[in-house]
Formats: sequence, structure tokens, C-alpha cells
Amino acid sequence: MKKLLVSFVFCGAAMVAVAQRAKVSSADEALSKKDYDKAKADIQAALENEKTKGEAKTWYVKGKIFEAVATDKKDPQQAIEAFEAYKKALDINAKLPEALLEMNQRMFNLYATVGNAGYGNLNDQKWDSAFVHFRDAFSIAEYYNGKNLGGSIPTDTSMTFYAGYAANQAGKKDDALPFLRKAADLQFKAEPALYVILAQTYEEKGDNANWIKTIEEAKAMFPKDKRFNDMEMIYYSKTGKTAELLGMLEKKMSENPNDFQTMLDYGIRVDNLANPRSDGKEEAAKPANYDELMTKAENAYKKAIELKADDATANFQLGALYFNRAVGFNKELNAMDSKSLNTPKAKELQTKVTGLMDQALPFFEKADTNFSAAGTLEPSDKQTFESCLYALQKIYAIKNETAKVEAVKKKLESL
Repeated sequence: MKKLLVSFVFCGAAMVAVAQRAKVSSADEALSKKDYDKAKADIQAALENEKTKGEAKTWYVKGKIFEAVATDKKDPQQAIEAFEAYKKALDINAKLPEALLEMNQRMFNLYATVGNAGYGNLNDQKWDSAFVHFRDAFSIAEYYNGKNLGGSIPTDTSMTFYAGYAANQAGKKDDALPFLRKAADLQFKAEPALYVILAQTYEEKGDNANWIKTIEEAKAMFPKDKRFNDMEMIYYSKTGKTAELLGMLEKKMSENPNDFQTMLDYGIRVDNLANPRSDGKEEAAKPANYDELMTKAENAYKKAIELKADDATANFQLGALYFNRAVGFNKELNAMDSKSLNTPKAKELQTKVTGLMDQALPFFEKADTNFSAAGTLEPSDKQTFESCLYALQKIYAIKNETAKVEAVKKKLESL
């Protein structure tokens, strides 16, 4: 009887195990019919059984069920649960036949579902959740690619950038940096903003070597984007390397004496060196060699106009140089008390203001004519045109040319 009882108990346990394995099979069958509720119920029963919860096949089927639901419903949470189930299956049996045959596509499905959820949050400006989803998508790819199962999920350069972008927007700059740096290393070209953000991050960290490296990378990749020239100027200004910058620019100018863009670029850079801005975008103290720098800028602008007389930007820059100097002298004049306004000094300042305004006017008018004739303008050119019109309006008002003031006002309104 004792022996018979033992055999009976053994047989009973075997029957329970067989029954629970049947649950795995029925869950798989329910999945094939898209009966997700039954599939989940059956696989949960198998996972609650001591005999089948430790089998790789049980966890693999759970992964398949949650993967199917996640894919159908675009649900990143279900995708993560599927991922954890697949991981468990591979932990139990790294050579599970089904995994070797199917896992590449299955893991990619999970990666895509979670990544697409990140893009959805990105479009809604839900920065935190966008970053979490992108990060989780990369975790899926990294895990699978490290398993050597005969396939891989390729690196998505766009998602790499947007993971860093979302983290940066969420204020998670330390989390953002590795993704942004990797996107730059992959030479992501779709968004110049990558290099703007990355350079600003290095600037904030005081990492001057990577700051200038990023700017140089950006200039090589986006030579027409003026932002990176401005950022380079800020770098040289903040690091006190104005001599190096001038040397570099003047060497380039001497090598290309008849190149319009080189002349204009040099003039703008030297002009900016002469008129630095503080972090608050307000004027900072003028450098000791201010007059020398302004003369160099003026000569470069004149040379650029000689080479390309109808260029709106070159004409605007030279007009702005005279206009800004006039504004500076006018500030000195306005700072005088009433008793000083009749002194020779005041008269000298007034003469300078009037003379510089007169010098600026024809260049602003030339820029106005050429910007107006250009039709649709790039955003940066539109901003320059707007500045030109404001300056013209000011000069015409000083000269009491009311009709011209009104004409300029209408152009500004149209912008």
C-alpha cells in the first residue's frame, strides 16, 4: 500500500505538470486567435505553478502574448512586460530554439513600440516620458544585441539625438549628454540643433576642449549656419583667445583676398569682437583696441561691398557699424546735464552723431532695396531686414522725413 500510494502521488504530480504545460499550449493557441484575455489567463495559471513557472517556454509564451497586445494597442508598458518575459526565458535557457528562430523580429517589435511611444510624447512636448521611452527602447536593443542570437537591432541615429534632446528639455542635462555626444559621433545631420545644445552643454560644464571641438564639427557639417560662427565668437571671447581668432581670420583673409564671403565673415567677427555682449545680451565693456577693431571691420565691409555691391547683408553690416557708433555718441550726449549741452564737447558729439547717421543711411537704403527684391527670406535674413528697417525708421524720424517713416512702418508691419 505504501508503495502504491507513493506511485499514486507521483502520478498525480505528473498529471498536474502535464495539465499546466497544457495551459502554456492553450495560451499559445489563444494567442493565435487573438483571444488575448484567455491567453493571459492561461499563461498566468502556468506561471503560478511550481512545475512550469521555471520553464523557459512558459516565459517565452508570456512574452509573445504581451508583445502582441503591445503591438496591436501601441502600448509601451505591455511591451516592457513582454521584454522582461523574454529576458527571463533567455536567462533560463539561452539557447531556446524559438528564441534563436524568432527573437530578432520580436525584440525589434518591442523596441519599435516603445520608441514610437517616445516620439508620440516628443510631439506632445512631454519631455520626461519621451526620454524614458527612448531610454527603454535603447535598453531593449542593447540587451538583445549583447546576446549574440544571430541578429541585431541597428542603431537609430535620429532616436539617439531625440533621446538627448528630450532629456535636455526635461532639465536632465547629465542624462542628455551621452546621447547627444553619441549622435554627434554618428554624424547626425538632420538637426543642427544637436550641435547647438551639445556646445552649450559643454560651455555650461566649463569643458572648453569639447566646447570648441563641437563648434568646429558643426561648422564643417553646416557651413552656412551662422549660429556656429556666433558660437565660435562667444568661445574665443569667453576664453580670452581673441588674438588667436584674429590671427586665424586674417590668415584666411590674406589667402582669399577676393572672396566675398571671407571678407564679410571677417568684418562681422571683428565687429563682434569690438562690441562684445554680456550674458544678459547687453553691451559689455569695449576692448582696449576698440578703434583698431572697428577700422578693420569697416574696411572689410567696404571690401565685401566692392566685391558684391548688391549684397543686402554686407550693406546692412556697414550701415549698422556707422549707426551703432552714432548711437554710442548719442548716449554720451544724452548723459550730459542741461548746462553742458552748449559746450564744444556737446557740439562735437552732435556732429559725430549726425555725420555717422548720414554715412549709415545709403547702406541701409541699399540693403532695404535688395532685401525687398529678394522675395521670400530665410529667418536669419528676415531678422536682419527687420533690424535694417528699424534703423531706417529711426534715421528718417531724426531727419523729419515723415512720409519715409510711414513707408518703412508699413514694411515692418508686413513682416
